[in-house]
Amino acid sequence: MKTTLLLRGLLLAAAAFLLSPAVSAQDRLTVSGTVTDADNGETLIGATVYVPELSTGTTTNEYGFYSVTLPPGDSVTLQFSYVGFQPASRRVSLSADLTLNIELSTGIQLEEVVVKANSFEEQLQSTEMSVEAITTREVKFIPVLLGESDIIKAIQLKPGIPSGSEGTTGLYVRGGASDQNLIVLDEAIVYNANHLFGFFSTFNTDAVKDLKLYKGGFPAQYGGRLSSVIDVKLKEGNNKQLSGSGGLGLIASRLTLEGPIEKGKSSFIVSGRRTYFDLITRGINRA
Repeated sequence: MKTTLLLRGLLLAAAAFLLSPAVSAQDRLTVSGTVTDADNGETLIGATVYVPELSTGTTTNEYGFYSVTLPPGDSVTLQFSYVGFQPASRRVSLSADLTLNIELSTGIQLEEVVVKANSFEEQLQSTEMSVEAITTREVKFIPVLLGESDIIKAIQLKPGIPSGSEGTTGLYVRGGASDQNLIVLDEAIVYNANHLFGFFSTFNTDAVKDLKLYKGGFPAQYGGRLSSVIDVKLKEGNNKQLSGSGGLGLIASRLTLEGPIEKGKSSFIVSGRRTYFDLITRGINRA
């Protein structure tokens, strides 16, 4: 009799232990989705998602995706914002997991920016130190040698990153050698990022969406280099309408074409660049 009671007690304890995670998991639900540009469908990296009722929120990752875990309840307001875009808000019911995709429109006028100082403990919410983010909009307004905009040359203007010589794309981050930098393009390693004896890089600025530079303390996922990490993300293409851009320069010309494959769902982008160096040398050799 005692043995039977003991076995029943053990079975009840095991059942309670196994069911407790499932019960606690039901106390939380997830709201997730993507934040994109309403004009061309490009994902917005670092967009803010805030829940004022619960004083919590998150930001979108490098793919424009966000996910926030909330307790179940009646309903809350999700506020979406991004620099240079008009903010948006959505009222959602917290009854089950929800997928909510948001499109933000470009804002013409920006409101004033209020900077507040927080305590030291509150500032240490991210482990990413010495990180520089650069967009292609910034790159195109930077004056460069021979008029060819380049994201690598834009990095050379950041503190602690001298170039090897004038007009070249070599990077010497905080005293490191140029071959000690890890350059990643959409999670693929780029071993040679120079063209034309280093006068400009292999990256076509018209096809680049975002760039992150880690000058030190970079995440463990980027192994194999000692000096710095350059993480480059390409555009996904305009899934709203067909568009194109191009340019003529002193040393190269470029052309970009992008548009939807299935409107609002998939897109394509084709970008090319052609230098004149071989044409010039060919004429010199013939002469």
